[in-house]
Amino acid sequence: MVGRKAVVISVAVVSLLVASFFVGALYSPFGGVVSRNLESMGPTPDFIESSKGTEPQPYQPPIQGRMVIYNAHISLETSDMQAVLNRVSALAESYGGYVAGSSRTPDGAEITIRIPKGNFHSAVQQIETYGKVLNEQRSSEDVTEQFIDLKARLENLQRQEQRLRDILGLAKTVDEVLQVERELERVRAEIESLQGQVNYLERSVAMSLISVRLTPPPPPFTPPGMDWKEPFETALTGLFVVVRGLIILAVSSLPIAVIGIPVYYVYRRRRRGKGPQKT
Repeated sequence: MVGRKAVVISVAVVSLLVASFFVGALYSPFGGVVSRNLESMGPTPDFIESSKGTEPQPYQPPIQGRMVIYNAHISLETSDMQAVLNRVSALAESYGGYVAGSSRTPDGAEITIRIPKGNFHSAVQQIETYGKVLNEQRSSEDVTEQFIDLKARLENLQRQEQRLRDILGLAKTVDEVLQVERELERVRAEIESLQGQVNYLERSVAMSLISVRLTPPPPPFTPPGMDWKEPFETALTGLFVVVRGLIILAVSSLPIAVIGIPVYYVYRRRRRGKGPQKT
């Protein structure tokens, strides 16, 4: 019997505290403080999954008699970027290549090298051992048709240049000479442009490009610092809300108590007056 009374009293006290909290939060100015404290915490940040590196593409061996450009882009994670830069540079020289460019920032470094086509794949495999591979991409571009077209156009312009030279030797007037020379200048300009494109393709095919991006490892995890002031203020505000609610409930219930208590005592006195009659 005592246990049931304790449970009933506990439930009543908890219900009273919960009701006091909600009443205080809704009708007291402290409710605004709680809302502002919660809003100041901001929305939960969205964790964005970092994109994974593209799977390395399987490479094909060089096609005999065709013009194929090979390129590779490698991302490595290393704690000693300068040492890796030196190793990549030494590797390029050992294969008969060279460093096409390099840069370094506080967040990482990058180096681009040119390697003879025959050593391209072995150089890529060796560079991948210099650190943790984050991303590796290989690509090949067949430029055979483009090269053949450029060579054919270049030969036609060279023949046209030779004919213009022959015509220039036959010119008799100044106007004729000037017209032929103007045409020669135009043809020579086109020849130089096409020759530059041919030379670029030949160099790109002969010397494959490898770009290496270096990044430092992520810093070790450190737990965030605890600001005790904010939770203490929030807890204290919650206490004020509960007290405020209790006061509101007590004051609101006062008229009921004023009327109910006398009625209760009158009721009990009448019950006692109507007690059992002696026979």
